[in-house]
Amino acid sequence: MGPLPASPTAPRMLRPALSPLHPQHSLERLHHQHRSTRDGKGRQHRIHAAEDPTALGRSRLQNGGPSPSQDRVIWRPFHWPPRRRCTKEEAPKEKKKKKRGKRETSVQSSAVSKKGQRPSRSAEKLVKQEEEKKRLEEEELRVAAERLEREILEQKRLEEEERERITAEDKARKDNEQPELIQILQRNMAYVQRSCRNLIEWQRYMKCDGTPDPTIPQEINTFINLSREDLNIDIRSLFERSRIILRLLDELEMLLRDTPSDELLEETVAQYEQTILDLQTLLSNINDKATDILLQKAVDLVDIETGNMQEEVNDENITLCLWANFNKNPRFKGYQFVNNNVEFELPRPLAMCDIAVRILHTQYDHISCHIPLFQAHQRMFKNKPVIFEVKEDQEEKDQDQEATEVQNPIEEQNLIEAKHAFEMKLKIEETKSLRPMRTRSALSTSSNREIRRPRTPNDDRVLDQFANAEFIEAIPSTKAIDDHIVVFNQFTPVGGVYYFDVLKLPPQPKFVNVWRIVQLSETGLQAFPYPMESVKESMTSLGNLDEKEGENHPVPSVGITIKLPPRALFFEQPKPARWDATGVQWRTDGIHNVTFEAETKLLSFKMDTFNTFTLIQRNYVNMPFQSWEIKPVAENEALLTVVAALTTVEIRIKDLCQLCPVSVEDNLSHIRGKWMRPSTLIISMINAGLNIFPGNESEKYVKKANKDKQLEQETYIQMALLTSAMAFRWSKWNLHCEQEEIVLQGYENVSGKTIAEDSWFLYLLRPERSQRLKMKESDEEWTKEIFENTDLYSNLYHMVKGQASEAAQDRILNTDYLFFMNTNEILQATKLLTHTMQVN
Repeated sequence: MGPLPASPTAPRMLRPALSPLHPQHSLERLHHQHRSTRDGKGRQHRIHAAEDPTALGRSRLQNGGPSPSQDRVIWRPFHWPPRRRCTKEEAPKEKKKKKRGKRETSVQSSAVSKKGQRPSRSAEKLVKQEEEKKRLEEEELRVAAERLEREILEQKRLEEEERERITAEDKARKDNEQPELIQILQRNMAYVQRSCRNLIEWQRYMKCDGTPDPTIPQEINTFINLSREDLNIDIRSLFERSRIILRLLDELEMLLRDTPSDELLEETVAQYEQTILDLQTLLSNINDKATDILLQKAVDLVDIETGNMQEEVNDENITLCLWANFNKNPRFKGYQFVNNNVEFELPRPLAMCDIAVRILHTQYDHISCHIPLFQAHQRMFKNKPVIFEVKEDQEEKDQDQEATEVQNPIEEQNLIEAKHAFEMKLKIEETKSLRPMRTRSALSTSSNREIRRPRTPNDDRVLDQFANAEFIEAIPSTKAIDDHIVVFNQFTPVGGVYYFDVLKLPPQPKFVNVWRIVQLSETGLQAFPYPMESVKESMTSLGNLDEKEGENHPVPSVGITIKLPPRALFFEQPKPARWDATGVQWRTDGIHNVTFEAETKLLSFKMDTFNTFTLIQRNYVNMPFQSWEIKPVAENEALLTVVAALTTVEIRIKDLCQLCPVSVEDNLSHIRGKWMRPSTLIISMINAGLNIFPGNESEKYVKKANKDKQLEQETYIQMALLTSAMAFRWSKWNLHCEQEEIVLQGYENVSGKTIAEDSWFLYLLRPERSQRLKMKESDEEWTKEIFENTDLYSNLYHMVKGQASEAAQDRILNTDYLFFMNTNEILQATKLLTHTMQVN
């Protein structure tokens, strides 16, 4: 028999190298050969070659190999090196190793018979079936991979073709959409400017109340001169004239605020501003005249119980509290005006003096307007022309940038020189603008009369530069900022102005028999100096005597207690600020012992001397906003709702604007429900303490979303064009997107019905493209996947218009120009897209 099959556990055998013609190979081939033979009856038999020893020997001899008789000697296996005997401890391990080797051998040769013969037919068939199955599986995987690769390539090709198609359509659409939008805005601006002029002229014509036209110098000068000469009138007539002057001032300020700058000549602006100063001076003289009239007859108004004169006069815009010292009681400490919740504390050195104390509260503020920075802050909300920038493609920008790279060094040098020259000019103008000016708080006949001057065109240019936040940030400040100066970017005077003065008591009439003798004085009211020189000297001497003891004897302070003004909203404890006439600014130093009772709304504090003061409040106390929504109420009418940090504000917008009334009467009843121009409404709300209008440097004082400024402004413009038919509101995803992106919710609302929460759409706006998103506001993850079957547009206006119904499109096309301008002005002032940040 042939050799046994090799086993992994079999001992090593040293065998001679066999050639391909060696008898051993012949023997193995004979295992698979057969031969035929016939018996005596002629029948043929197949005999396996291995069963014929003669044939086996013949085959070996023919191939030069040994005979079968030599197999036992030549092919007997032997081991080298000699096998080592196992110890008793290793015997069990060796037995297990042999069994494991036999088991592995049986597994590997499961298709081979135990005697080393060829596999059986069934095993062969199984092997072939397995191989064929494996080959079919591999073929299927290969075909599937090729098909998937073809599908991916086809999908990429289709996406590329779709992208190219969308890009081509987007470029063609942008070339048509942007000029159309600019044309609409230009047409609106021209109509609005013409309408504003006609409206102002018509309102002036329809007054018919005998008041002069403040724009005509002859009429207004005649009115001012006659008012100055007419002195023999009573207090009520004076206050009536004050109301007329206030209306004239409002009319002039509205003209300067709402008329575009390019339509007003510099001479006209200077004339209007000079008229404003003259009217304010006249109004101050009227207040002083009313005080003088009361003091001249103070002896007739003496209270029997106190022996002093105390008088309270209330008017629509003025509250006058007057006290005269006739009793001269050295123990007198102060007096309370019960009807107006005002109380003052008189310093002891003044208890024996012929003085009068005046507390005049005006609902208006004609002092802050003399501060250049305050004027710049107010001019931020002036009606400005709508500007829509045409964006260039990136390739064109790159070409322009390459073309101007050569000129940049020269232009930069020229720009630096121009900037340096303007800084020098700005410092000169600032020095001029800080001259002491006569304010309404000063007395008209004071010996220390201050000089007022009208603003010049140069001042206007300086203020325009102050109003430009980017310019202010570009110029470094050279002088240190005083912490006690009120910064109008952070604080705003609220509730009017309080004039707290100590006056010399004028000569009182004397009665001789039946005659009443009155001493006439042309000096009018005179301020009483405090601290007095005698008081200063005595306090200084006391300080020198007690210097060793470490004690200090300052001049006695002046105390005052007031109730918060009834026509202003305070969302936190207000801070008092005094007027510095020398520096032309509000300051917080010189005020101490400030206490506030929240329940009674009483504010008490002391000052070093009698002074004019006001109450200031932070501009951003109601920011950031929690949410906002603007929706159409009717055609060319919308309602803006802003949920601020501490209150909710509703503004109705039509051809004019209105702060919506509330069911419960509050401190804003004097402006609620009244239709005004947007700029007038904004200023009125700010002065009343309801400030929802961020300034240029709001990021220093409140947290906001950083967005592209040009994209933000253009979004407000397009929202104003669409608000007649579309409702918009804030989206929390606006904080999660990039700086060059804005996300807001929108929904068509022509019927005016309530919109369900799940019905709102999400719009993603970019400088070059706008699109509707597939996700909803309630989704948990932010994605930029575009809504199915929607096109891309270059701006929000054309995207909404392209997806709107016919009724909505008609409303959008018929949007009133004044409604558009008012809506845009309110949105630009509130800056809702960047200052809304919901706090959990």
